[in-house]
Amino acid sequence: MQKYKIMNIKTVLLVCFAFTFLNITVFGQAKDKIAKIVIDAGHGGSMPGAVGKLCKEKDINLKVALHLGRLISHNFDDVTVFYTRKTDETVEVYKRAEMANRRKADLFISIHCNAVDGRPHVTGIETFVMGVGKSEESMAIAKKENADILLEADHETNYSNFDPNSPEAYIVFSLYSSAYLHSSSIFASKVQKHLVTNTQMVDREVKQAGFLVLYKVAMPSILIELGFISNAEEEKFLMREDVQEVMAVSIYNAFVEYKNLMEGTERPFWSVPEITGLENSTEIFEVLAPPEIAEVSEIPSELPEATSELPIVHSLPQTQTLDTPQPQPLDTSHLLPLTSHLSPPTTEICFRIQFFASKENLYTTDRKFASLQEVKKINENGIWKYTSGNFETLAEAQAAIKNVKKEFPDAFIIAFHNERKISVQEALDLMR
Repeated sequence: MQKYKIMNIKTVLLVCFAFTFLNITVFGQAKDKIAKIVIDAGHGGSMPGAVGKLCKEKDINLKVALHLGRLISHNFDDVTVFYTRKTDETVEVYKRAEMANRRKADLFISIHCNAVDGRPHVTGIETFVMGVGKSEESMAIAKKENADILLEADHETNYSNFDPNSPEAYIVFSLYSSAYLHSSSIFASKVQKHLVTNTQMVDREVKQAGFLVLYKVAMPSILIELGFISNAEEEKFLMREDVQEVMAVSIYNAFVEYKNLMEGTERPFWSVPEITGLENSTEIFEVLAPPEIAEVSEIPSELPEATSELPIVHSLPQTQTLDTPQPQPLDTSHLLPLTSHLSPPTTEICFRIQFFASKENLYTTDRKFASLQEVKKINENGIWKYTSGNFETLAEAQAAIKNVKKEFPDAFIIAFHNERKISVQEALDLMR
């Protein structure tokens, strides 16, 4: 009998060990698997966010968010994409976090645009993770983004009387300690790197600030400020569809790099479209000092190293900087050249060849346009019109249209003045 008792004890211990090992193995792997992602287009509906002279933040946020989601859904069968909103609708801040937590997402990306009162020359991209921003500038940005809750019904109840305009209210964030800060910082550094490299905009670096939407999510999370619509030039830049596409592709490629790092895979980057009309610029923009942040420890040694030399997939038919591990420099030798930041075209007048029109909003990198150079698109009365080239003179456009007509016989020449479509005759008159 004693013998059987000893055997039973050994059996129980063995089973317990087996289950323990199984839990560590299975759930340890699942923890690093990125299978669900929530994309949050900031503001929306009755909450416009920052308002520029020409646009509202909520509209730019949504366009970039939807484009990013399409890229991920198209290229990753193993990733499910959820949106906090897909239209111009009002979604309370706490509900955005609830959606992400309810879905048990593995990553949360909140997309925004920036603005600063009284300093119209400030420009640049910055990426935030949750934390306490000690500078006035960091506090101002957090207040601006958190102010949406004041437009919500029962915000006193939903946010425990949190006042986004009171500096004292942000003391609660000093107690913030997240197991996800580490991963958030890694992803944020990759997003910042790709965005700055591909747009050539001012690098305002990775920072921490007290954003309610990040405070309430239980997963790695970041908040991206794509640029300042309080700067007239940057506002126009952010409104451009080709710029929005490049920004979405940049965030996507950062996601690819992060997912490769976490899962030990080698998925390729997406081809980055060219932003036309950029040239070398010596103009100096005022950059706000980034807020001070806490130091972040290094990446655990067991994580696989991400490669920076990934193949390209072509498209189809302080503040102080966060002390994150420094990513490998982005290999840009295979990317389309980008040469400047927010400079106007060399000439205000340009001629392009319109070769195609459709109600369908196609990517400018669609395979049916593969033979054409510098493809752009504009929307007129619900119709998307696609153009090729960017010529300084009518003669150059007339010479180029011969080749375009071989594939698109109905192609014709149109003209632009400061990116506004005008007749060819008006363009010629302005050039005299």
